[in-house]
Amino acid sequence: MRTSKSILLLTSLAILSIGLISCSSETVVKEVEVIKEVPGETVTVIEEVEVIKEVPGETVTVVKEVPGETVTRIKLKQEVITVAPTPIPGGGTAISVDMSDFVFSSNEPNPVYGGTVRMTFGVSVKHTDHHQMPVAQGAGPHNFTVMYNGLIRMNPNDGMQTIMPDLADKWEISADGTIYKFHLREGVKWHDGSMLKVEDVIATFERIVNPPDHIAIGIQSLFTEIDTIEDAGDNWVQFNLKRASAHQFNAFTMLNATILPKKCLEENNFDVREVVCPGTGPFKFVEYIPGEYMTFEKNEDYWNPALPYVDGIKMIHAGGTARGVNVITDVADFAWNTSEDGYAQAQAEPNVNSKRMPNTGSNYFGWNNAVAPFNDQRVRKAIHLVVNPHNFTKVSLGSTKPSRWIPTLAEGATPTEEFYNLPGYRDDNAADIAEAQKLMADAGYPNCEGFPVKTMVGNKPDDALPVAFMDMINTNLGCDIQPRAVERALVQDQFDGAAFKAGTEIVQHLVPVQAIKNYTPFMLGLYGTDSTQNFTNYSNPEVDALLDTMLAELDADARAAYTRLVQSKLDEDPPLVLAGFDSHRAVWGKHVHFPMDIRTQSIWGRIDTLWMDER
Repeated sequence: MRTSKSILLLTSLAILSIGLISCSSETVVKEVEVIKEVPGETVTVIEEVEVIKEVPGETVTVVKEVPGETVTRIKLKQEVITVAPTPIPGGGTAISVDMSDFVFSSNEPNPVYGGTVRMTFGVSVKHTDHHQMPVAQGAGPHNFTVMYNGLIRMNPNDGMQTIMPDLADKWEISADGTIYKFHLREGVKWHDGSMLKVEDVIATFERIVNPPDHIAIGIQSLFTEIDTIEDAGDNWVQFNLKRASAHQFNAFTMLNATILPKKCLEENNFDVREVVCPGTGPFKFVEYIPGEYMTFEKNEDYWNPALPYVDGIKMIHAGGTARGVNVITDVADFAWNTSEDGYAQAQAEPNVNSKRMPNTGSNYFGWNNAVAPFNDQRVRKAIHLVVNPHNFTKVSLGSTKPSRWIPTLAEGATPTEEFYNLPGYRDDNAADIAEAQKLMADAGYPNCEGFPVKTMVGNKPDDALPVAFMDMINTNLGCDIQPRAVERALVQDQFDGAAFKAGTEIVQHLVPVQAIKNYTPFMLGLYGTDSTQNFTNYSNPEVDALLDTMLAELDADARAAYTRLVQSKLDEDPPLVLAGFDSHRAVWGKHVHFPMDIRTQSIWGRIDTLWMDER
């Protein structure tokens, strides 16, 4: 017999998101678990309550109303975790952050455990090493990042505005910004049962900073300021920088700056493209059938016992339109970067969510700057002038947004209304076309006569963007460039192809997709001489000097001014043509729950807090 006599209400608080706050700490309560003990039975009720903020020196009283029963007032004691201000490296203040008590979980109440989430991807996985890939490779090796952790990560629950712990639960930054120390959380296991050690972190970053000659690390440009790495004792790893760098702390949060086991690296001569190294992450690798699917299972020994919520992941290989349709037809639960057609179909479905996510990725059209005809600045500038970004916006139905060399959201970016008045960017470009034609004639190619470039290669050169690119060059300069298609996973190989090396072919590729606000290291990667990401062999000593200065510049305003100067230099001496920075079209069933205020590739890499309604 149920009774309302003697009801005991116990409350426990779940702090769901705490990040680095510029000047003070704050605790937010989003859930309260209420346990009612009734003679003869135990009932647990989880209810979402109004957000409560701590008032210093006071207690907060919450009234829980139980229908038909006595209302009981409960005083809640909130647990407070103090976090340091956002680090300003070299700002004259040593930073010490202890977030060992931080608990990361879903940003929504009442998450449900269980089920296998079915996701789609469209890139054939050429290899399994997500370090040995262009930052822009996309969903290929990135699929495997569900298995791994970094030292720290951006907080998805607040739109990636703050930094939260991952494998490191504490960190310290010296007052001059040249020493970074990270404390590894205790008891973390690799998927093979061995324990995570400082030596694993050192081996990982030594390979990134100083890779062997037989491999190329895509994210190397993010860590050029690291001089030495050492074991600082008591589970601390220390990074000694050559100089303070404003971007370095954020670089540790990159999706593919994840930790790999030293044993696996050494056993494979530091080249793990053909093996799947154990991870420490929420999911374990199970199977990969090329062209069909790959599967992962829940890591039951994950160091965060509350995560993950789903039992497994099945990633299904599908084309752009099919990805959206797969969600509509319940073949998949989630699809990212669907085609415009698939996205449009999903928008009309009542049981499907869809959202266009702003992104920092871009197609680019690159040539070999080291050989004729592209070793002539006049040729490069002529193409830059006739390839009008407004046309890219039109053919992409607005999913591609013009920009001036860096994303419009990046630090130091030129406002749209400003660069739309510049040569090469203005809609009325008759004068630009006339100048470009003169430049080509001066370079020895009047009406494109004798111009050796015959093809443009990409994974889909017959799509709207590359067709528009070729049409603008052919129409305005009198050229005859034709498309050539290769599989997306093989596009990067074309930079080593005979046609590209000879200067007779342009390659459609991608700009890095996981940018941070300070875009300097990515500009260094794309435009810096001898960078591992500089596939176009561009070299401009003035640009190199500016980028080097920007890396060490701690003042944001000064750094932004240098960024604008670099953009002007690139306008005059273009290394490639950007199609503009695009958006990703995400589609998912309404039964799927995860934060969607962030770029989808970040979710793609870490879906530890994704959960699904029971179905």
